[in-house]
Amino acid sequence: MITKNLTLSFFVFILISPIGNAQKKNKRIKTDSTSYYTAYISDISKTSKQFPDEAYEGLKKGYIFFKKTNNSKRTVQCLLQMSDIQKSKGKFSLSFDHLWEALYLVKQTDNNSTKASVHRKLSVLYEIFNKDEESLYHLERALQYSKEILIENSENAQQLNLNYLNLAGKQRKTGNFNRALKYLDSCIFTEKIINNKSYLMANIEIEKGYLMLKLDRLDEAYKLLHNSKSKTEDENVSQNIRIFSYLGELKSKENQLDSSIYYYEKSLKMMEDLNISKYQTSTVLAQLSKAYFNKNQSKKAYNYLVRKNKITDSIMRSKNNSYSELLEIKNTYLESLRKKDDLLSEQNITIKEGEQTQFRLKIILVLVFILGIVLFWVSRIRLKLKKSLLDKAETELESKLEKEKNEAAMKLKSKELTSYALQLIDKDSAIDELLKILQEKSPTSYKSLNSKYKKGAKDLWDEFNLRFTEVNSEFYNRLKLKHPNLTITEQKHCALIKLKFSTKEMARILNIEPHSVNISRSRIRKKLGLERSDSLEDYITNL
Repeated sequence: MITKNLTLSFFVFILISPIGNAQKKNKRIKTDSTSYYTAYISDISKTSKQFPDEAYEGLKKGYIFFKKTNNSKRTVQCLLQMSDIQKSKGKFSLSFDHLWEALYLVKQTDNNSTKASVHRKLSVLYEIFNKDEESLYHLERALQYSKEILIENSENAQQLNLNYLNLAGKQRKTGNFNRALKYLDSCIFTEKIINNKSYLMANIEIEKGYLMLKLDRLDEAYKLLHNSKSKTEDENVSQNIRIFSYLGELKSKENQLDSSIYYYEKSLKMMEDLNISKYQTSTVLAQLSKAYFNKNQSKKAYNYLVRKNKITDSIMRSKNNSYSELLEIKNTYLESLRKKDDLLSEQNITIKEGEQTQFRLKIILVLVFILGIVLFWVSRIRLKLKKSLLDKAETELESKLEKEKNEAAMKLKSKELTSYALQLIDKDSAIDELLKILQEKSPTSYKSLNSKYKKGAKDLWDEFNLRFTEVNSEFYNRLKLKHPNLTITEQKHCALIKLKFSTKEMARILNIEPHSVNISRSRIRKKLGLERSDSLEDYITNL
């Protein structure tokens, strides 16, 4: 039996070994291919300017390989370089296609550095077509990602400064020179903090020099451009082209036409030698034509202007063709990706539905059992809740009845109080009439009775005030708490106002003149802080 098992194990090992070896071999080939294509693409990127077509085909092969192996990082790198080559050839629609595909892929990763690069390149393409809003949007997105990668690692400052530099150029082209200077100051600040001596410092200095030129600060502009020229290496042709072009413009502003022509022609020769940027060439040709015209050399001015117009026409035709292509782009790659995603989603949904069906069958019994327990507890809770609600309703009903009873009692007492006050008023009126008659008939008796009457009136008010306090026990407390500056007399007036007595009635109860009542009311309004439009009666009633 043991021998039989050993023999079986040996045959299984023999069968499995080739499969395992084949898997290891495939893995090794795949690894070797990845290394090969990575090195291959790195070499291609160095020669892409001299041999753009060969470089593009090589990048395309790398793109296909990395896409098959699901290496999204390398795939995006290939797409970015392919986009740059197509842009340099003026095929902007293909350049857009590559960037959109790169953006789609990089959005699914956490690679903020590459996201910033893609948005920055999209901004440049949109600027070619004068799409300022879209261009600015992508630049701002690139800036946001660059700030995030700077937080992760200070060595990524170059990415951030590249975005600041591009934003400065964008603002400069739209005439926002001060805003552009702020972005450049941010570049310089970042460089100083991290002590980073990158190639961008030369570009920052050149851009700042040109901004000074645009702001007519010519001395500062010349100093910056001259310093950047001394720092820029001779092989860095693109920087030298810009410096000479800007110096030509500066000398033109200073009316030094010979120097201006010298710098412009030097810049033009470099551009023609490298066959770069027709737009820059046309700008320099226009400036040269203007300079020669100012020197009264009309023939040379005319020749440069003709060359400039030919290049401008070529640019316009190229832009129009590219723009029409751009309008027709339907982004077929992304559409196919969406269709594939939809198909995969449908398949995944079908699989999940099958799994969910089995899972549901398993949990239905558990749910039925749990449901039974829940229903039992719910019924018990409902009974308890119903009982508590009945108890609460009964308590509320009793409370309501008690409240209504108290309110009725209060109303009755208020009526009694008002009736009592009115009786006092009537009594005072009758006494006043009698006193007047007595004053005429017997002045001596009038004096003694009048003083006695005033003392009796005070006692009557005290009795009235006592009854009012019993009915409105909280009124004085609230009034004193909210308005402690009111005098006792003013508090009495407030009590009578609450009972809605008129000025004459209040004067009779308090045994004062109606005019004094009005003065007191006015004083009370000021102390209560009421406006003219506010009602004193409503305020005191609602207190």
